[in-house]
Amino acid sequence: MRQLVATGVDCQVVTRSFLDHVGIERGLSANTIAAYRRDLRRYEAFLQECGTTDLAALSEADVAAFVASLRTGDESGPALSESSVGRCLAAVRGLHKFAVSEGLLTVDVARGVHPPRPARRLPKALTVDEIASILGAAASVPDGARAVRDSALLELLYGTGARISEVVALDVDDVSDPSLVRLKGKGGKERVVPVGSF
Repeated sequence: MRQLVATGVDCQVVTRSFLDHVGIERGLSANTIAAYRRDLRRYEAFLQECGTTDLAALSEADVAAFVASLRTGDESGPALSESSVGRCLAAVRGLHKFAVSEGLLTVDVARGVHPPRPARRLPKALTVDEIASILGAAASVPDGARAVRDSALLELLYGTGARISEVVALDVDDVSDPSLVRLKGKGGKERVVPVGSF
């Protein structure tokens, strides 16, 4: 382990500014910001192990070594899946890009480091019988109002293909037509989808 070098562009200081930026300017969700914070803490711990938290002292090889450590695990955490490594690298690349855009760094050393390509898997769809079983379980709740609510939520999720966060964020005004619903998805993007019936 190298001796810790005094920092010029301190990773922790830039991270705080970067997280404020992505929360306010880019409007990322609280969950995404929390994940970025965890990932960047792990990055900083890795840099400390390497002997410096000065972003200006890093090379592309340092960032690539961090990615390699994510795949194998190290003192700062266990090995991560390919998708988690990709998310972590996205946070690190965003941090370096932000530091360059703010004039703190002149070179983005993370730009050329690419995440591993995860295997593309098709999601496993539920069968009609499995959906019927889930809806039946929701309808069998002794409290009639809860049964109706739970059944409606499950049917809405199934019939629209919406994310849970999209359904939770629904407002009465988002359903102007009984057969259409306006969903607010990731990044504040809106989409109008038909409501299917089971």
